[in-house]
Amino acid sequence: MILSYIFTVAGLAMLAVFLKIRVSKGASAFAAIIKSAASIGFILVAFNAFFNGANRSAILVCVGLVFGLLGDIWLDQKFAHPESGRVYTYAGFCVFAAGHIFYDAFLIRNFYAPGHPLYLIIPFAAAVVIAVLNYFGEDLLKLKYGEYKIITVIYTALLFSFVAVSLSMAIMCGFRSRCVNKMLAASVLFTVSDFILSGTYFGNGRSRPVDIITNHVTYYLAQYLIALSLVSF
Repeated sequence: MILSYIFTVAGLAMLAVFLKIRVSKGASAFAAIIKSAASIGFILVAFNAFFNGANRSAILVCVGLVFGLLGDIWLDQKFAHPESGRVYTYAGFCVFAAGHIFYDAFLIRNFYAPGHPLYLIIPFAAAVVIAVLNYFGEDLLKLKYGEYKIITVIYTALLFSFVAVSLSMAIMCGFRSRCVNKMLAASVLFTVSDFILSGTYFGNGRSRPVDIITNHVTYYLAQYLIALSLVSF
C-alpha cells in the first residue's frame, strides 16, 4: 500500500501549492487546475486500495470520492462563470450530498450488526434534528441561506448522517476498527470544513486567508482520511 501513501503526500503537496496561489492571487483557472490535481490524489489513493485487497464494497467509497472531485470542479466553476453560479452551487451541493450517502452505505454494509436497529435509528434521527435546527438557526449562526435554504437543510441532514453513522458504527465496533475510526475522524473534519465554507458562502466578512486555508486543509484531510480508510479495510 506504499503507493497510496505516495499519492497522499503528492496530493497534499499540490494542496499547499494551490493554497499559496489562491491566497496570494485569488481564484483563477490555474488555481482550479492545481486544486483538481490535489483532488485526483485522493481518488488514486482509494482506487489503489480497492485494486489491492479491499473488498468489493469499497467501490462505494471510491464513488463517493469521485463525487467529491466533481464537487470541487463544479464549485470552482462559479468563479470562472459567475453568470452560472447558481447552477454550479446547486450541482456542488448535490454531488457532495450524494457522496455522504455512499459513505453511509459503505459503513452500514460493512460494520452494522443486524438485530440492533437503534444503531441506525438514533444516528439518522439525530441528523434530521440537527438539520431542522439549522433551518431555524440562521440568525443564531449569523448566516443567510436565501434561495439555498432548502438544499442547505437537506445537505446538512446528509452531512451529519455521515458523522452520526460513523460514530454509531465505531461504537458498535468498540472503536477497534481503524477503517471506521478514520471515517469518523474524516466526518468530523468534513463538518468543520463545511461550517467554515457556509460562513464564506452565506455569511459576511468570512473570506479571509485564514478561512480559505482552514476550509481547504480540513476538507482535504477529510477526503484523504476517507480514502486511506480503505488501506485499513
